[in-house]
Amino acid sequence: MERRIVKRSGWVTGLVVAQFLCGALFVAMCIVLLVLMHQMEVQRGADRASTIEGLKVALCILAPITIVTLAGGWGLARNKLWGWWLAFLTDAGLFGIFVYSTIDDGVNNIDWDMFSFTAIPLALVAWLLVPVVRRFYWASPGDGDSSDAVGVNASAAKS
Repeated sequence: MERRIVKRSGWVTGLVVAQFLCGALFVAMCIVLLVLMHQMEVQRGADRASTIEGLKVALCILAPITIVTLAGGWGLARNKLWGWWLAFLTDAGLFGIFVYSTIDDGVNNIDWDMFSFTAIPLALVAWLLVPVVRRFYWASPGDGDSSDAVGVNASAAKS
């Protein structure tokens, strides 16, 4: 099996790093939830059980998103088209969820704290759709001219 060896552009490298940073952010959130759960188990209180259950639900929702986000970053790092699709669908889905969460109380009552989280997947989706990045992942391995895959001008690559 032939491996496609191409030089990555800065756009592609930046995207891979940003996707892994987003995954690391989710990992950090999972760790915070676990620490909070442990602290709540130690404390005593009237609604301690319901708080712990809420933290467990949040962790059960966030953990699969974390795994899928990191898997998309891994696929992007390995120059795989499925990694591009996984990252695109995950980030677009997160963007939709965050937009809904931002405006769920009405357009006149926007949650500005949630708005900053909405910008992260929006930036990743936009980055995935940059032509240089898209061509890099969508280039077929048998293409003789890999200039589109690396974002180099075709005339400059042939000279």
